Amino acid sequence: MTAVISSNDRTAGESLDGRRVLVTGGTQGLGAHIVARLARAGATVMTTARTEPDELRNPELFVAADLSTAAGIETVVSHVVEHLGGVDVLINNVGAGLTEGGFADIDDSQWARTLDTALLAAVRLDRALVPGMIAAGRGVVVHVTTIQRRMPLTNVRLGGLDDSPQNSIALTAAKAALTAYSKGLATEVAPRGVRVNTVAPGFIQKPAIEQVADQVAAATDSDRTTVLRQFAHALVPGGIPLGRPVTTEEIAELIAFLVSDRAPSIIGSEYVIDGGTLPVI
Repeated sequence: MTAVISSNDRTAGESLDGRRVLVTGGTQGLGAHIVARLARAGATVMTTARTEPDELRNPELFVAADLSTAAGIETVVSHVVEHLGGVDVLINNVGAGLTEGGFADIDDSQWARTLDTALLAAVRLDRALVPGMIAAGRGVVVHVTTIQRRMPLTNVRLGGLDDSPQNSIALTAAKAALTAYSKGLATEVAPRGVRVNTVAPGFIQKPAIEQVADQVAAATDSDRTTVLRQFAHALVPGGIPLGRPVTTEEIAELIAFLVSDRAPSIIGSEYVIDGGTLPVI
């Protein structure tokens, strides 16, 4: 027998009414779209970043902190407990950027900063906030990683505007470790009602990328869409089969599904959203 799902059932499954959410790195780019998408589903969404944005609709739902430090984590946790009493959903979105030069150019301080930001920030927040989920018998954690953990990029240049090569070696190592950690965490906490998954985006169409694309378009008498497709083709061997970067809205939609009651049995999984970039299964 085929089950018939009514529109009301679908709404109920998506609804995050009453859910308390923390999104790290949530003031711009992907993080901002995650915040907006989950808020539309009814959640109360708190976010954090190093600096306070110019406009804040709900100042009590933002906390300025450097999550690469233990002190920054303590600041965020204290704010969450004071204003929300804990969280039901934790989205570890904050990451780190590419580094300039080759592997030998990355010094210890750069390695430490990348690992603290892209790996240990998530570990520390989980350690502080997941026990509250366990006590409640339910909760969801999503760690945003990257496909670069499986396909590290070196000698990266976009549009030839910057002659300084960049690479993702440090970021790749941190996100690969985060993926392995996430799998272990998922196995441990699933019996207690907490679901942990990872989302691994590919090349993302972010504001910074759009700005570069606009510059190239102006210099070559082209347009943003055409330049973004050129970037997608040049960034990885063989290009992106989809022919364009993945949008932040698309990634936010996937995360909204994973944290909702529509995905009760998805645990310890990695969801790749890269337009077909990865050439292997």
